Amino acid sequence: MSLVLPAEHRAIMVVDIAEFTAPARTVAHQIALHQGLYQVLREAFDESAIPWASCVVEDRGDGAMILIPSDVPKIRLADQLPDRIVAAVRRYNALSSAAASVQLRIGLHAGEVHRYENGVVSQAVNFAFRILDASAAKSALKQSAGTVAVIASDRFYQEVICQDPAANAASYQRIPVNVKDVSTEAWLRLRGLSAVLPVLPDAPLDLLSKWLSDVTVPHLATMVRRAAGPFAPVPRSNNALDVFFELNDVNAGVDGVPPSLIFLSLLADQMGGEFKVNVDEWVRNEARRLRLDRRLAERVNAVSAIPAKPRLHLLIAFEPHGIDPSRYRLSFWRQDDPEVWPPVRGDAGMASVAELESCVDALVVAAEQVWSDRYATVVLEFLLPRSLVHLPVQLWRKELGSSNERPLLFDYPIVLRSLERMSSQHWHRVWHDRWRLLLADPSVTRVHFGQPADSGEPYRIDARLSDPQWVSMVLSRPPRPQPASESGTDEYRAALQSGLPAVFWHPEASPTALREVVNELADGRGLTKLPERTQAARRDAFLTSDPSSKINIYRRLVVLWDDPERRVFLDLPGTSTAAVEESADER
Repeated sequence: MSLVLPAEHRAIMVVDIAEFTAPARTVAHQIALHQGLYQVLREAFDESAIPWASCVVEDRGDGAMILIPSDVPKIRLADQLPDRIVAAVRRYNALSSAAASVQLRIGLHAGEVHRYENGVVSQAVNFAFRILDASAAKSALKQSAGTVAVIASDRFYQEVICQDPAANAASYQRIPVNVKDVSTEAWLRLRGLSAVLPVLPDAPLDLLSKWLSDVTVPHLATMVRRAAGPFAPVPRSNNALDVFFELNDVNAGVDGVPPSLIFLSLLADQMGGEFKVNVDEWVRNEARRLRLDRRLAERVNAVSAIPAKPRLHLLIAFEPHGIDPSRYRLSFWRQDDPEVWPPVRGDAGMASVAELESCVDALVVAAEQVWSDRYATVVLEFLLPRSLVHLPVQLWRKELGSSNERPLLFDYPIVLRSLERMSSQHWHRVWHDRWRLLLADPSVTRVHFGQPADSGEPYRIDARLSDPQWVSMVLSRPPRPQPASESGTDEYRAALQSGLPAVFWHPEASPTALREVVNELADGRGLTKLPERTQAARRDAFLTSDPSSKINIYRRLVVLWDDPERRVFLDLPGTSTAAVEESADER
């Protein structure tokens, strides 16, 4: 029997070469990659003061498992080592062919490890390899220009990374992990995203500098992200020459077209006139020189024109915590380009119900800083679980605690969306069907006004709403925080399952008064402009001095307006709030 040493608590690092078995890679390439991996690791460990010779290393063919000496501070794996690995990878890639270049995924964890003569046995090591294989991490690295993806377990993130400012915990984003027997969450950070050299180093810049130096870039965030991708940071300056030089340091995508050239083409289309003639000619010459004229034309022609006053959305979701029912996880989707949905998901952390309004205030203010150069209409949407649909979000305020405090409803149409329906893919087909029916005929005759008797018998309300005549409903009473215990007697759930995209209710108005209000909202143009018409009516409610006036119903009227064409995916990773604040600061 082999001697098994007592368990040791070790920091664990597992490494994998991305796309190791890609078809373009021959056995010779794989041998070079394998050798290059250990070259990179030895260099990086030595430069980080982690003695490679003292580590326990197991080769895994396309990667490695490394046990860190117990006397090495764990934080060194998160603050120093990744930067040195990025540098070593860049040095290696600079001397390698494209097929032999390296992108690495690194998993960080810690736990009990049993060692014996044939190797290592450890549930902690198994777990580290599971988070390393997270599909969200693989996809994020593949779609980026990064060289290294660091994936930290939640335990390592909370106990090590979050405890030291040097590790920059805010730069990590939460990702789902569903690999074999493991279903959990981890934390991802992409490293080595910036280019080393400008992509147009030899371009003649004298004339271009003259044309760009006095130009202010319109729709800055949209222009930059159409040119460089949805993860591109928004430059601090909106001067066209500054933006060009900043994008000239960003790597080209898989088609080889430099983002700086795409940006110039988009800017020329926006500005028009003599500027367009001059810049278009300059871009064509550069594209021909780089033999990218056809690919550049394809990229630019695939982009639609930016509307003069685009319609943007800020969607904020509150997801119940799986263990603590008093806390909610906040996510958001801020739309910077009217043609792109869904945008990148942002992660705003956890909050109690009492903290939600201030968290929303911070997200709205940060979004407005990014949009500060935009001439746009913005719709504010709340993706809520049933337990929170009673919150008076339409009366929440921004710039809380300051002399500038004011209700959100003055500046935004505000609507609710259903978290349960968004999460239930098997409800989406009928949701799409009813949405199309609403757009085809948005008249008030398509609104079902609920009656208490509809919920008196099981499935009566389901039978009534299954008629495709109905595309909207006014509930006979506000939805309770929890579904009715008896199946087939819950109006709110029946409306969602039947696919109705528009649902109304009020916490206290009588059915007669509520019917009159909804008829007024849908009068003439029907339901299609419901969010905007509701906003106008809510503003008017602040102008009346008659407390008994029917218009006061609008203040607390709840409108669920759920467009299935703008779904979001709740299981995809998000950027951290700090990344959003950084983007806002850059503006």
